[in-house]
Amino acid sequence: MKAAEGFPSGLCAQHRAIEALLRQLDGVRTRGGTSDEEDLRLLAALRRLLLPHLAAEEEHLYPLARRYLPVGRALADAAGCTHASIRRLLDRADDCRLSVTGRRRATAVLLLVLRTHLRGEEEQLFPALRARARPDELRRCERRLREPRAGPPGATGPAGPAVRGLPQGAGAITALRDRLTGHDNSGQHSP
Repeated sequence: MKAAEGFPSGLCAQHRAIEALLRQLDGVRTRGGTSDEEDLRLLAALRRLLLPHLAAEEEHLYPLARRYLPVGRALADAAGCTHASIRRLLDRADDCRLSVTGRRRATAVLLLVLRTHLRGEEEQLFPALRARARPDELRRCERRLREPRAGPPGATGPAGPAVRGLPQGAGAITALRDRLTGHDNSGQHSP
Protein backbone atom coordinates (compact mmCIF):
# COMPACT_ATOMS: atom_id res chain seq x y z
CA MET A 1 0.00 0.00 0.00
CA LYS A 2 3.04 2.22 -0.25
CA ALA A 3 1.61 4.30 -3.11
CA ALA A 4 -1.56 5.04 -1.13
CA GLU A 5 0.12 6.02 2.15
CA GLY A 6 -0.29 9.69 1.41
CA PHE A 7 -4.00 9.38 0.67
CA PRO A 8 -5.76 11.76 0.69
CA SER A 9 -2.92 14.22 0.34
CA GLY A 10 -4.97 16.59 -1.81
CA LEU A 11 -7.66 16.86 0.85
CA CYS A 12 -5.06 17.28 3.58
CA ALA A 13 -3.49 20.15 1.61
CA GLN A 14 -6.92 21.75 1.30
CA HIS A 15 -7.42 21.26 5.05
CA ARG A 16 -4.15 23.13 5.67
CA ALA A 17 -5.29 26.03 3.46
CA ILE A 18 -8.68 26.14 5.21
CA GLU A 19 -6.99 26.05 8.63
CA ALA A 20 -4.71 28.94 7.60
CA LEU A 21 -7.81 31.02 6.85
CA LEU A 22 -9.38 29.95 10.14
CA ARG A 23 -6.27 31.20 11.97
CA GLN A 24 -6.59 34.54 10.15
CA LEU A 25 -10.23 34.75 11.22
CA ASP A 26 -9.15 33.95 14.80
CA GLY A 27 -6.69 36.83 14.55
CA VAL A 28 -9.42 39.21 13.40
CA ARG A 29 -11.62 38.13 16.32
CA THR A 30 -8.88 38.45 18.95
CA ARG A 31 -7.53 41.80 17.71
CA GLY A 32 -10.96 43.39 17.84
CA GLY A 33 -11.34 46.80 16.31
CA THR A 34 -10.52 45.46 12.81
CA SER A 35 -12.76 46.44 9.97
CA ASP A 36 -15.90 44.64 9.02
CA GLU A 37 -14.47 44.49 5.48
CA GLU A 38 -11.60 42.29 6.68
CA ASP A 39 -14.08 39.82 8.18
CA LEU A 40 -16.07 39.73 4.95
CA ARG A 41 -12.93 39.37 2.81
CA LEU A 42 -11.70 36.40 4.86
CA LEU A 43 -15.14 34.78 4.90
CA ALA A 44 -15.37 35.16 1.11
CA ALA A 45 -11.94 33.53 0.75
CA LEU A 46 -13.07 30.73 3.08
CA ARG A 47 -16.19 30.22 0.96
CA ARG A 48 -14.09 29.94 -2.23
CA LEU A 49 -11.94 27.23 -0.65
CA LEU A 50 -14.58 25.45 1.36
CA LEU A 51 -17.50 24.92 -1.01
CA PRO A 52 -15.54 23.07 -3.72
CA HIS A 53 -13.76 21.10 -0.97
CA LEU A 54 -17.05 19.94 0.59
CA ALA A 55 -18.45 19.08 -2.85
CA ALA A 56 -15.36 17.01 -3.71
CA GLU A 57 -15.63 15.10 -0.45
CA GLU A 58 -19.31 14.39 -1.08
CA GLU A 59 -18.64 13.26 -4.62
CA HIS A 60 -15.50 11.17 -4.14
CA LEU A 61 -14.48 10.60 -0.51
CA TYR A 62 -17.74 9.66 1.15
CA PRO A 63 -18.82 7.14 -1.51
CA LEU A 64 -15.50 5.40 -0.82
CA ALA A 65 -16.30 5.41 2.91
CA ARG A 66 -19.73 3.91 2.17
CA ARG A 67 -18.11 1.06 0.23
CA TYR A 68 -15.25 0.18 2.54
CA LEU A 69 -16.09 1.09 6.13
CA PRO A 70 -18.47 -0.94 8.30
CA VAL A 71 -20.23 2.24 9.44
CA GLY A 72 -19.50 4.07 6.20
CA ARG A 73 -23.13 4.72 5.31
CA ALA A 74 -23.88 6.31 8.69
CA LEU A 75 -20.60 8.22 8.56
CA ALA A 76 -21.31 9.58 5.08
CA ASP A 77 -24.87 10.54 6.07
CA ALA A 78 -23.58 12.33 9.18
CA ALA A 79 -20.92 14.11 7.12
CA GLY A 80 -23.59 15.27 4.68
CA CYS A 81 -25.53 16.78 7.59
CA THR A 82 -22.35 18.38 8.94
CA HIS A 83 -21.53 19.80 5.51
CA ALA A 84 -25.02 21.29 5.28
CA SER A 85 -24.56 22.81 8.75
CA ILE A 86 -21.18 24.24 7.76
CA ARG A 87 -22.74 25.82 4.67
CA ARG A 88 -25.53 27.36 6.75
CA LEU A 89 -23.06 28.61 9.35
CA LEU A 90 -20.91 30.15 6.61
CA ASP A 91 -23.99 31.88 5.18
CA ARG A 92 -24.84 33.19 8.64
CA ALA A 93 -21.32 34.44 9.35
CA ASP A 94 -21.21 36.07 5.92
CA ASP A 95 -24.57 37.83 6.37
CA CYS A 96 -23.97 41.55 5.71
CA ARG A 97 -26.97 42.44 7.89
CA LEU A 98 -25.19 41.21 11.03
CA SER A 99 -23.39 43.59 13.30
CA VAL A 100 -19.65 43.09 13.72
CA THR A 101 -20.36 41.42 17.09
CA GLY A 102 -23.01 39.16 15.55
CA ARG A 103 -20.66 38.20 12.71
CA ARG A 104 -17.88 37.37 15.16
CA ARG A 105 -20.21 35.15 17.20
CA ALA A 106 -21.43 33.36 14.07
CA THR A 107 -17.84 33.00 12.85
CA ALA A 108 -16.77 31.52 16.20
CA VAL A 109 -19.42 28.79 15.89
CA LEU A 110 -18.43 28.14 12.27
CA LEU A 111 -14.76 27.80 13.22
CA LEU A 112 -15.54 25.37 16.03
CA VAL A 113 -17.75 23.12 13.87
CA LEU A 114 -15.36 23.26 10.92
CA ARG A 115 -12.26 22.46 12.98
CA THR A 116 -14.02 19.55 14.67
CA HIS A 117 -15.09 18.19 11.29
CA LEU A 118 -11.62 18.51 9.72
CA ARG A 119 -9.96 16.92 12.76
CA GLY A 120 -12.43 14.02 12.66
CA GLU A 121 -11.66 13.34 9.02
CA GLU A 122 -7.90 13.45 9.51
CA GLU A 123 -7.78 11.48 12.76
CA GLN A 124 -10.48 8.90 12.08
CA LEU A 125 -11.81 8.75 8.52
CA PHE A 126 -8.56 9.02 6.55
CA PRO A 127 -6.70 6.35 8.61
CA ALA A 128 -9.73 4.02 8.44
CA LEU A 129 -9.86 4.34 4.65
CA ARG A 130 -6.11 3.78 4.35
CA ALA A 131 -6.49 0.59 6.39
CA ARG A 132 -9.55 -0.85 4.64
CA ALA A 133 -9.84 0.42 1.08
CA ARG A 134 -8.00 -1.14 -1.83
CA PRO A 135 -4.86 0.81 -2.81
CA ASP A 136 -6.06 1.19 -6.42
CA GLU A 137 -9.35 2.68 -5.16
CA LEU A 138 -7.43 5.12 -2.97
CA ARG A 139 -5.26 6.19 -5.90
CA ARG A 140 -8.32 6.59 -8.13
CA CYS A 141 -10.06 8.68 -5.47
CA GLU A 142 -6.92 10.82 -5.03
CA ARG A 143 -6.77 11.43 -8.81
CA ARG A 144 -10.44 12.41 -8.92
CA LEU A 145 -9.99 14.75 -5.99
CA ARG A 146 -7.16 16.48 -7.86
CA GLU A 147 -9.19 16.97 -11.06
CA PRO A 148 -10.05 20.58 -11.74
CA ARG A 149 -13.44 21.67 -10.52
CA ALA A 150 -16.17 23.17 -12.70
CA GLY A 151 -15.66 26.38 -14.61
CA PRO A 152 -17.25 29.69 -13.69
CA PRO A 153 -20.81 29.68 -12.35
CA GLY A 154 -23.34 29.43 -15.14
CA ALA A 155 -20.97 27.52 -17.41
CA THR A 156 -22.82 25.02 -19.53
CA GLY A 157 -21.85 21.76 -21.04
CA PRO A 158 -23.40 18.52 -22.24
CA ALA A 159 -25.05 18.00 -18.87
CA GLY A 160 -26.53 21.49 -18.74
CA PRO A 161 -25.71 24.30 -16.34
CA ALA A 162 -22.96 23.60 -13.83
CA VAL A 163 -23.87 23.57 -10.16
CA ARG A 164 -21.49 26.02 -8.52
CA GLY A 165 -18.60 24.14 -6.91
CA LEU A 166 -19.36 20.84 -8.64
CA PRO A 167 -18.16 19.39 -11.93
CA GLN A 168 -20.64 19.60 -14.77
CA GLY A 169 -23.19 16.81 -14.67
CA ALA A 170 -22.45 16.01 -11.02
CA GLY A 171 -24.31 17.01 -7.95
CA ALA A 172 -27.90 16.91 -9.17
CA ILE A 173 -28.94 15.08 -6.02
CA THR A 174 -26.93 17.49 -3.87
CA ALA A 175 -28.46 20.46 -5.67
CA LEU A 176 -31.96 19.04 -5.19
CA ARG A 177 -31.29 18.28 -1.52
CA ASP A 178 -29.91 21.78 -0.96
CA ARG A 179 -32.91 23.32 -2.71
CA LEU A 180 -35.36 21.28 -0.62
CA THR A 181 -33.54 22.15 2.62
CA GLY A 182 -33.50 25.85 1.75
CA HIS A 183 -29.81 26.14 0.89
CA ASP A 184 -28.22 26.67 -2.46
CA ASN A 185 -24.57 26.87 -3.49
CA SER A 186 -24.72 30.56 -4.39
CA GLY A 187 -24.44 31.46 -0.74
CA GLN A 188 -28.08 32.55 -0.57
CA HIS A 189 -30.93 30.89 1.22
CA SER A 190 -33.65 29.71 -1.12
CA PRO A 191 -37.20 30.99 -0.55
